[in-house]
Amino acid sequence: MKEKNFTRRNFITASGLVGGGLILSGGESMAKRLFNGKGEAFASKFKVAIIGCGNRSKALITALNSVPELEMSVLCDIVPHKMGQRAQLIKTGVKPKFIANMKEVFDMSEIDAIVIVTPNDTHTEIAIAAMEAGKHVFCEKPLALTVSECNDIIGVSERTRRYLQIGHQRRHSGEYKTLIENVRTKPVGKILQSSLYDFRGDWRVPDTDEYPEDTPYWRLSQKRSGGVVYEMGAHIIDVNNWVFDSEPVSVVSLQGVNNFSLRKRDSSDHSGALAYYANGALMNYGGNVYNYGSTALDTFFAVNGTLQMGGGVLNIRYGSAPGFPRPKDLPEPEKIALNANNREGDGVVEQFRYFVNVLEGKAKPYPDGYMARRVVQIMEGSVRSALEKRVIDVKELG
Repeated sequence: MKEKNFTRRNFITASGLVGGGLILSGGESMAKRLFNGKGEAFASKFKVAIIGCGNRSKALITALNSVPELEMSVLCDIVPHKMGQRAQLIKTGVKPKFIANMKEVFDMSEIDAIVIVTPNDTHTEIAIAAMEAGKHVFCEKPLALTVSECNDIIGVSERTRRYLQIGHQRRHSGEYKTLIENVRTKPVGKILQSSLYDFRGDWRVPDTDEYPEDTPYWRLSQKRSGGVVYEMGAHIIDVNNWVFDSEPVSVVSLQGVNNFSLRKRDSSDHSGALAYYANGALMNYGGNVYNYGSTALDTFFAVNGTLQMGGGVLNIRYGSAPGFPRPKDLPEPEKIALNANNREGDGVVEQFRYFVNVLEGKAKPYPDGYMARRVVQIMEGSVRSALEKRVIDVKELG
């Protein structure tokens, strides 16, 4: 029988999280030492379960093929054949178990960590249940749809002492590390404002073999996805927070459904948002899902110069405000090639290599729940601002 309506509650219920107790596994995760034919240790491995075998899982599984310390032991999804499709992408020789019921996964003592790759509105309940069961968590962005939910997840992480790392992978990208290094070290002065834009075509139409017939596509639902800011803006807003190194204070936004030639939806397909930060800096974000080719530069305006990133290049131009003499010690314009060593180009592999260090107790989760919550403060604030037609004070969100 085909399930025709995968709502948030149906997804959780079908996976056994409602109405059943979870078994807490005791103790910290321990690295499993593997040995070669001579009895010599050559690698530490952790067993992970991937929950959610939709489109995004393809990129994560491909990345995990390059991180042998993380063994993809379990695939979990309520659509059975999707687990088979994703298993074919695993190139490490591991034959994962297919499990449709998440509670069974959480009860497996050999599983060290859960990788959550499910629709946005399911992250909170899955992350909390996983940590309550003693599992560490890697959760795709966004951490949650509301600040309140973020607080709940962070609280459980701290109480259970389970690690929580979020998939804002640009924090691990060589290209964005170069941006931050130049922001911090070059004489551009204080960053005053940013101009950030995301454009792409309408959300990928799911392949006919991926979902049961008549299954609603969650990205078309505002309640389930959060709309364009959550789905596209999350990454660059996190980078902006990294650059500004400050807390958001207030958010104002206009957004909605603008292009009615797209598939029927109530999720916003375009947005403009302004966020004001405690240090006085201003973020200007815009995005839509109906442009089929434009690329915009990420631009950061500072007191003594401007940084623009895009197309594999970071341009830095120095100058002064009109009417003020140019300081003599300002450098000439710079053009820096962004040649990241990461084959993925945006930190997807590197975030998992870092997660290995976290599981080994050598590093703290990065980005952590607090960094992810700061992104949600802006995203939730922008949606509420558009609905309520007013400026949202971030403190209102919890």
